[in-house]
Amino acid sequence: MKPPRPAPAFWVIRFSVALIFVSFGLDKFDSRPGSEWVLIFTRIGLGPWFRVFTGVVEVVGGVLMGPRRSSRYGALILAATMLGAAIAHLTVLRDPLAALIPLVLGGIAVAVGLHEPSYDIRALMSRGERERSP
Repeated sequence: MKPPRPAPAFWVIRFSVALIFVSFGLDKFDSRPGSEWVLIFTRIGLGPWFRVFTGVVEVVGGVLMGPRRSSRYGALILAATMLGAAIAHLTVLRDPLAALIPLVLGGIAVAVGLHEPSYDIRALMSRGERERSP
């Protein structure tokens, strides 16, 4: 028996989260000297390659969030990236309040990416009852 399909509203949420991360990732490719990401990654001190790498990881994670089969991988990638961003905000950038943003975004990515309708207890129980009845 196939697991139940998520509601259309959930697809809107999943693709919105994916779009947000793809957008943030693409924004990191802006290499103008005064751009926000250039300034932040300069303060981190790992060079422009790390800004571009982070952008690629966010784009890939966002793209993986879209399809149901790969959303868990996207959530894992984005959660790790956002955890790293929060750690950078706390330790290198010394901005604990700004660390909340990547933590919240990573939490949303995990919640959306790991959502699986087949884990719904009521659906599992009703499916078990149907399978046991003659």
